[in-house]
Amino acid sequence: MRKSSFLIGLVCGSLLFSGLTAFANAEIIAKLTSQIFFWNNQKIELEAYNINGYNYVRLRDAAELFGVNIEYHEDTDTVYLGEVRKEKTKIDGKAYAKEDYSLKANSDIFDDVYTRDAYNAIRQSIIDIAEITKNTDENGYNTDYEYGHFVDDTSDGMGETIEVMKSVTATMFGYYNFSFGYEPTISNFYEYPGYRICKPQIHKHFEPANNATDGFIVEISNLTDLEKVKRIADYICDRVAYKNENAAGINRVFTETPPVNAICGTYSNAFVYLCQRAKIPCISVVDDVHAWNEVYVDGEWNTTDISYYDVARTDEYLFPKNYPRTDINKQKTNFAKELLVPGSTKSTY
Repeated sequence: MRKSSFLIGLVCGSLLFSGLTAFANAEIIAKLTSQIFFWNNQKIELEAYNINGYNYVRLRDAAELFGVNIEYHEDTDTVYLGEVRKEKTKIDGKAYAKEDYSLKANSDIFDDVYTRDAYNAIRQSIIDIAEITKNTDENGYNTDYEYGHFVDDTSDGMGETIEVMKSVTATMFGYYNFSFGYEPTISNFYEYPGYRICKPQIHKHFEPANNATDGFIVEISNLTDLEKVKRIADYICDRVAYKNENAAGINRVFTETPPVNAICGTYSNAFVYLCQRAKIPCISVVDDVHAWNEVYVDGEWNTTDISYYDVARTDEYLFPKNYPRTDINKQKTNFAKELLVPGSTKSTY
């Protein structure tokens, strides 16, 4: 007597998903039978179809047994295993955000380049940063999140707003990185080349620094924001020594044996990095030769220069009343401040 063999086979779309007991053509006859499985030592009997001595089970049944999502799309006669297929979508060239966040911002920061639409898209990503970054792919895109977006039509399509927004979000470079792009499911991006979403992402490259500073972040978690800022400033200055040479990266600052020789930009970037981890609004500011920070503490933005503070660690040096340097791009700085704390720059105009 011939022993029946077993195959998990895709016979056709109807057999894959329907409950047919048999089908036939000139050569093939399928008879309803069953097949025994053992899954984690548990006996499971599945409905099967015997065709020419071989047992076939429906792929849908096997997928459900192994906990795998499966979809059959009749329009393309294709089967998707695992992730659900993302349908291609078309954009209409209009901006979108969950709400008009710009209404709470200082209206003086907006113009034809620094637009409300761009503000709304970036502000939404900042508000939802924890939700977005918990599940991003290698390109920083979260397939399950509905991003806000803007469409840049400045300078005859040359993207002036896009470039400015890249510069704005660069001031927040630290634990998070902000990049711009579009959803991979969009089918007609070529019609609107100025279309952009803002994608926040946790720097995977900074994993050594993240691990090295985890304990410090826990240690300061119950302090006030002012106390956190002082501890962060001291922590950086304990590890970095100012020397006019190449900048040291975040990983070097927090993993190498101190002192780590570095320039002003290293102090500034390290300060933003730790402030972001401690959930304190902070940005970097640069002129032609120097870098410092603006940090939001006790309801207002404060200028601080950690490399300057490293000279004499007093509150006067941490928050200097007469800081000698001038912000050469105050509009960009204020736009970034408003993205982090809406309405916080009204007194500066």
